[in-house]
Amino acid sequence: MSEPVPLIINNQNIQTKELFNVSNPSNGEFLWAVSSAGLTEVEGAAAAAEAAFPAWESLGYTTRRDLLLKAAHIIHDSREDIVTTLRKETAAGEGWASWDVDAAVATIKDAASHVSSNNGVIPPTNDSNDTALIFKVPYGVILSIVPWNAPGVLTMSSLAYALAAGNTVIVKSSELSPRTHFLLIDAFRRAGFPPGVVNLLTHAPDKGQLVTPALIQNKAIRKISFTGSSATGRVVAKLAGEALKPVVLELGGKAPAIVLEDATFNDAASGILKGAYGHGGQICMATERVIVLRSIEEPFVEALKAAHAAQSRDNTYHQPLISQSAMRQVNSLVEAAIKNGATIVSGPASFADEEGRVFGPTILRSVNTKSELYYKESFGPVISLFVVDTVDEAVRLANDTEYGLAASVWSKNIGNALRVAKRIHSGTIQINDSTTHGEPTLPHGGFGASGFGRQSGTDALAEFQSLKYVRFSLK
Repeated sequence: MSEPVPLIINNQNIQTKELFNVSNPSNGEFLWAVSSAGLTEVEGAAAAAEAAFPAWESLGYTTRRDLLLKAAHIIHDSREDIVTTLRKETAAGEGWASWDVDAAVATIKDAASHVSSNNGVIPPTNDSNDTALIFKVPYGVILSIVPWNAPGVLTMSSLAYALAAGNTVIVKSSELSPRTHFLLIDAFRRAGFPPGVVNLLTHAPDKGQLVTPALIQNKAIRKISFTGSSATGRVVAKLAGEALKPVVLELGGKAPAIVLEDATFNDAASGILKGAYGHGGQICMATERVIVLRSIEEPFVEALKAAHAAQSRDNTYHQPLISQSAMRQVNSLVEAAIKNGATIVSGPASFADEEGRVFGPTILRSVNTKSELYYKESFGPVISLFVVDTVDEAVRLANDTEYGLAASVWSKNIGNALRVAKRIHSGTIQINDSTTHGEPTLPHGGFGASGFGRQSGTDALAEFQSLKYVRFSLK
């Protein structure tokens, strides 16, 4: 793309005078210039989405469903270009980038499948001559603020269901993955979505404090969906609260993995590393804490070290983090933990490579409860290993966090694993699988500082619908 990456408002490419540059995190090389939205573009997108809503809401369900399916097919057919762009903008590996685009397609298809099953309710009334009809109705204009780390699936897990429910949408993309988001949103335009139904705004990194509040406070916006860090989520929630607008928050995590005595150690070790190191640990559901019973400490830790050594030899999870600031944050958390008494179980001699772009996957033990790494999301390939004496202690430690997004339990006995899983305060719990597992039909979301509301599946459709009832008498 020789021209700057544009915005999309009312199905038109919009170029702005103000631009910002995007570079490849792998090598720092310039990729492309990007149009930066300001208040004029905020007003334009809001007006376009608001004007498009009545016709989109009343559109027949078959047309809405077919448009979603067509967008999914276009993204599938454009897979190579989107994957290549995603890898350039975020330094994602081939496997992760391909999975993200494929998951985006699957998510849109799932959303399309719900369009024709939007059933209302006829509740009982006190008077037998009265009838009440409960309707599920769209909110209107949805603001969907989406991240860079999985731009495909994490965009579609809100956008596709909002559209399926009959809403129009403004997508505010990450400044770190603007062209990836442009290619994804352009697919809806190419599929034939009417002007104003899907709009895309991106802004320079230093314009967030101007653009985001203006969007949230705009009278056209009826609900907000935000995926990102807990810190930013608190800001979004405060702004939405001041405007009395509902919000869905999918935020950070500090996922624990509990390894029970009867676990298959090699399977648990490889699954835990996949959940911890995949995409450089830059996943909200990444495994950050591993809790093992003392009775199996030695054989399991040996299996974990062997799996770590194997991935190090093969460079399985060797990839740059998204930015130098991300590198500094992860490095600071690890170094501070070591100063506070943590020891290295497995890890590189130097955490960062010579260019300071790749943080070597690291396993630490004896992380002090006063260390930031104990309670703060690292968003890097770092595991904190804890050894406990009882299952009760393992559960207590797993729940000793403000987060509650994802967790895993490892055991050959599904009954035992299920009993433990039911005691963990988390929105998603995997038994004998990575904490990062997800599917379009499964509700994604958490508790506490991990946010509230759900994305994907039937529950996501409900997030973008409100209820109203009409009562009448047959007397």
